[in-house]
Amino acid sequence: MVDTQKRRLLLSIATGVAATMLAGAAFAADDPVKVGFVGGLSGPCGSLAESNLHGVELAVEQLNAGGGILGRQVELIKRDSKTKPDEGAKLAREVIINEDIDVLTGVCSSSVMLAISAVSKETGTPFYSTLGNTQKANFESYQPNFWQTQGNAMMDANAAAQLVASHEEWKSVTPMGFDYEWGHTSVKAFTETLAQLRPDMTINDPIYPKIGEKNMSPYITAALSKKPDVVFAAVFGGGLVNLVKQGTGFGLFAKSNLVTLMTVDAMQGIGKSMPSSNIYGVARAPFNALMDNKGTAEFVDAYKAKYGNYPADWAVSGYDGLMFYAAAAEAAGSVEPAAILKSITEISYDGLRGDGLTVRGFDGQMNTASYTGSVDTNSEYGFPVLTDIQRFSGEDLMLSEDAITAIRNAAN
Repeated sequence: MVDTQKRRLLLSIATGVAATMLAGAAFAADDPVKVGFVGGLSGPCGSLAESNLHGVELAVEQLNAGGGILGRQVELIKRDSKTKPDEGAKLAREVIINEDIDVLTGVCSSSVMLAISAVSKETGTPFYSTLGNTQKANFESYQPNFWQTQGNAMMDANAAAQLVASHEEWKSVTPMGFDYEWGHTSVKAFTETLAQLRPDMTINDPIYPKIGEKNMSPYITAALSKKPDVVFAAVFGGGLVNLVKQGTGFGLFAKSNLVTLMTVDAMQGIGKSMPSSNIYGVARAPFNALMDNKGTAEFVDAYKAKYGNYPADWAVSGYDGLMFYAAAAEAAGSVEPAAILKSITEISYDGLRGDGLTVRGFDGQMNTASYTGSVDTNSEYGFPVLTDIQRFSGEDLMLSEDAITAIRNAAN
């Protein structure tokens, strides 16, 4: 009798546990997939991060209209890091703990990116970047919860160096970069690559304006004092707009040439103040160069209908980044970190920036292209765009595993 009662009690407990597990599983299936967007929506990154956010918002809207990810709706949780590393790290930890997010993204500044990557490593939270792009996150500070879905800073700088090297008439260059992680690493990568491609070229000492600098006049005059044939400037946002507008007044484009990060938002911001010659750009995802790719025309139309303007590079990469995550989750059948981190290195993704996009497991780097070209001030879009565009494939710009291993060993 006692054994029978024990068996009934154990059966009752087992049945209750099973019911609870099933109820929990059903509840979990109804839970949204939570995307934590911790971006520099104010501060120097403000305009870039806002554009990036718009691309993510459009991806969320379209994913949810199509049934979400694995049948679960996608919820976007936004925070403003103010483009400050400490604030970014604090907010990343907050959304991980309090919001129970499934994945982190949104970061702009490379310094903030490294701070958030450290939180991702500590908590085991998947984290991908579609905007901030220092290669340090892939090389010396790489951690396996991280991946980057656009070219890293070294890849962009290598493309810029190839553009400069191709102009045989240019014999000297003055490098310039914002005085923080991305500016320094971009200038270093650019000068090292250019020195290999054009050992005959004079590379002057670099100039480092502070990030977000509004008065670029002292830096322009310092750059021109060396009488360079070209200035390479790793600057962005308002600083880039001011460099171009103020540079015109100092005769920069009459005395020299400028090669810089020239994304759609920058060209929209400069507008009619854009010089008609002697200005060249490096870009990550110029929409006008991508219109033949799968879904790009539809994306541009949807973006214009929702936000009233053409998408900047940051919007394209933000959209593609979340769609890649969704594809990885569908392939894995899960958004659990281990499943996602395995899947991102196994799938091939066809998106706005082309077909066959993959992430390398060794360094979390996607093989996306970089683009260079000259600025056309008479485009059909009502603002300047890049023309005579040359595409540099990600495979041609990425360092080898042996080279990255050497960098990591040297840092330790």
